[in-house]
Amino acid sequence: MAEINKYKLIAKIIIGFLALWALIVPILQVFGTTIVFPLRISDSGEIPYYRLLGVRTAVCFTFVYFAVRFLFIEYSKFYPIKFLDIFLKILFISNLLVWFAHGAEIGEYVLLIVFLPLLITTHIISGEKFRKYFG
Repeated sequence: MAEINKYKLIAKIIIGFLALWALIVPILQVFGTTIVFPLRISDSGEIPYYRLLGVRTAVCFTFVYFAVRFLFIEYSKFYPIKFLDIFLKILFISNLLVWFAHGAEIGEYVLLIVFLPLLITTHIISGEKFRKYFG
């Protein structure tokens, strides 16, 4: 039971910080400040094109994933954490592929390493045995 509470606390902290970032960035954008993940302020106000392509690709692949599930598996319940887990995994893979195809700098790939603890955490807590604790 203590191990489950530890994972739950870690998950809430990581997802809480990500949600806070996701709340602050669009608000600052309205006031003319562009923040590029994780906390770099863009002097020119632009986000690198390959990053935009990575997110766009991830959104499209996520839609395809859920469309295929709907068409062939019919209705199934998903907890919000499961959606987040699926999207972050697809985002990780699509960014890796798009950045490689567009010749992103090596330093950009460090960002993907930062995502690994988040991916691992969301994978663990979205599993069957943890669902009842988040439901």
